[in-house]
Amino acid sequence: MEDHNDLINQLIPLLQDASFDSLLDQATSHLSSSDRFLVRMELRRLNQDCQRKIDLSGHCAQETREVEICGVSHRLDEEAEQFLQQQIELYEGRYTVGAYEALLESLKPDSNDPAPLDSDSDQPARPPRMDLLPMGHYIRRRETRHTFSSPITLWQPNGAPVSGRTQDVSIRGAKIKTQRPWVLDPAQPVIVSFTEIASEFTVPELKHGVSYQVIDTQPADDHTQIRLRRVDNTPSLDQTFERILSVSRLRTRPELNHLLSTAKSRGYERQYLPRLASVPIAMSLKNGKLQPSMALQTESNRNHLNYWLDERGHSQLCSALTEERLARQLKHPGELAHQLLFSFVHHHDNHKLFFSATLFELERQQMSACFFKHASRKSGFRVHRVNLHAISERDKEWASHSPVNGRPSDALVRQQINGMSLLVHLSSQAPGDHSGFADYDSDCHINQLRQFGQKRVSDMDPRPLPCQQQELRREPRFSLQTRVLVTHKRDEMVALSVDVSPRGLRLDMEQTVDLPLHDTLKLEFPELQPLAGKLKLKQLPYELVRSQQDGKTLHLKAVEDEPHSGVVFLSHLLSQNRDKMVQVGSQIQHRQLLEGVKNLVLKRLYSLPFFIHKRQSKLHANLAGNSLLPSPALQSLTDLHGLNLDAILNNEVVHTQYDHMARSRNEEPAWQSTLVLHWPPERDQRQVWALSEIGNSDQVRLKLAQLHGDGHLKVVSLQLDRAQKPDLDYLQAELAAISTHALHRAKELEEMLWQIAVIGELRDITPEFLLQYRLPIEAAATS
Repeated sequence: MEDHNDLINQLIPLLQDASFDSLLDQATSHLSSSDRFLVRMELRRLNQDCQRKIDLSGHCAQETREVEICGVSHRLDEEAEQFLQQQIELYEGRYTVGAYEALLESLKPDSNDPAPLDSDSDQPARPPRMDLLPMGHYIRRRETRHTFSSPITLWQPNGAPVSGRTQDVSIRGAKIKTQRPWVLDPAQPVIVSFTEIASEFTVPELKHGVSYQVIDTQPADDHTQIRLRRVDNTPSLDQTFERILSVSRLRTRPELNHLLSTAKSRGYERQYLPRLASVPIAMSLKNGKLQPSMALQTESNRNHLNYWLDERGHSQLCSALTEERLARQLKHPGELAHQLLFSFVHHHDNHKLFFSATLFELERQQMSACFFKHASRKSGFRVHRVNLHAISERDKEWASHSPVNGRPSDALVRQQINGMSLLVHLSSQAPGDHSGFADYDSDCHINQLRQFGQKRVSDMDPRPLPCQQQELRREPRFSLQTRVLVTHKRDEMVALSVDVSPRGLRLDMEQTVDLPLHDTLKLEFPELQPLAGKLKLKQLPYELVRSQQDGKTLHLKAVEDEPHSGVVFLSHLLSQNRDKMVQVGSQIQHRQLLEGVKNLVLKRLYSLPFFIHKRQSKLHANLAGNSLLPSPALQSLTDLHGLNLDAILNNEVVHTQYDHMARSRNEEPAWQSTLVLHWPPERDQRQVWALSEIGNSDQVRLKLAQLHGDGHLKVVSLQLDRAQKPDLDYLQAELAAISTHALHRAKELEEMLWQIAVIGELRDITPEFLLQYRLPIEAAATS
């Protein structure tokens, strides 16, 4: 099954999808029937529930502790616990054979690494590593925990009672502490009698005992801590505990750890997202075909989006991301030949023409040298990496709810998210005039590249979703459908209003019209006239501001050269009925959609973000972002001891740049560079060069050839950005909830966000660079 590991890993997140069988058939259509059967059986095996315990005591450098995960007790260190939780997330919260085997595989030492040293007290401390911050995935509790200390008596069937106290309580769970060590059977229920609560609130059923399931136990010398989940989930008990917690809110406080973790992740995400260099593109089905429907626009990727605009201003991205290319990549996940896309622009008769081909297409036609020779001479030559993954129903459900309070987004936002099928990450780079591609030689004529010309399209532009949108409308718009009579000169037409504001409205005409912009139209609202009293809603002048391409949707604004009855009436109508009407196109919906798309994008990153903090006068690079599935750059640069970027950050060119950026008080543009790494497991032997330090193209080729032989060559692109002021308004809800009960914790989080000085992003471009200088890329593909 090793030949199909990449395909299996791509399909694991889709196992719980309702349409998994059809997705599996599509993804394995290129396999023989026997291989298809083996892949299906392997996925079923990995998806089976698992009860195996894992004990890392004495097998890892970090301290281990007993943890209860999905009803199974393990002894894990913090890193292994986090990894196992991430794997369980892939299986919808189930501990499976796949999650168990993935953790064991992650713990295997690299065969190239030296044997670990004995953990004697004389050995040096563990090498430093960067902390990993979860991005795009958070802890969402169904119920809020409250600290609540109250005496209880607990026992198990046929066992002696034990005294204890509650530590925290939720509606369907509790954490308790016994007064003496207690050995219990985790398979048996625990009966808890809330002696004091029952008498205080006159609830006899709580005194008789409530049955709980054991989730976690933490024994100590003089007590035992137990995490419990209520077995009896009757609504009456739910109401009883809800009433008790509500009445006791002055002597309890909510448990804040998960809220602090979520707020921290979202605060750093808010800093990083506008600096995302790749272009995330949501693909949706339109008329039975996959088309780009939405593209996340950031400060760093705006130029990459504009690259695909032709002379008319229409995006030609759809013609590059064809269904055939996407289908081939879905069938062959992990194959670089389908991920690498090359394009150039040719100007002819005032037309901007795009040509593109994947490495697979060039190799199939034996046109690689011809394409690279001629394309490298064009100013619009680009090398792209296309990564994609299917958006499962669970992903859509996750993105459609607030990570803070779990509330669903507006119906219009949910509709847009539910329409997404694929998420494409398009990262691009311009090789430059003196790149290695210019040294490719071929006798072919440039006209032979016509077969790679893209079809020009004009109605498939992906809608840009800006990270930071400023509301330019002076007045909010509200949904209002009513019949409108439109008069233009002597022509009379009928329309239906879509949304209105006091001084403008959008109309949907019954028939297609062709009206000159800025002409004045006369409007009448016959259905609203009975509500207007003495105001006459006839012959109201409105200016045509914009007409959409369908010729039926018109945008109008009131002409207020004289008192306008329509403005007066609509202002009064909307002010009196604001709570009953739905606001459209608002910043609220934009924030909800951006939050949902952000969670989809950051849940699976293909680059490595990291953060440099400035504390007093010193700079510390000690935090990196980690998505649910670790990015290729993170996997490539991590060793047995974790992630450490000191070799990169200590490079003279890089250090000078981020040091200047962090200490400057002026706005600094983003800084980009390509770095060549010699990255063996031994940290003290690592070396880093910027291309400017190596020299010209021939010297770069020589350096790459020297490093390529030992298998430790890596090439990365680095982008550095100066951090902006933290957006504390974005975290207002979390900070308010934390401040109510732990003001110092909220202050610590705010201070941490203010200390962010520089934001970096690393992307592994080793295969692209090896191809550029005609070196074998098989080793890079394997790593």
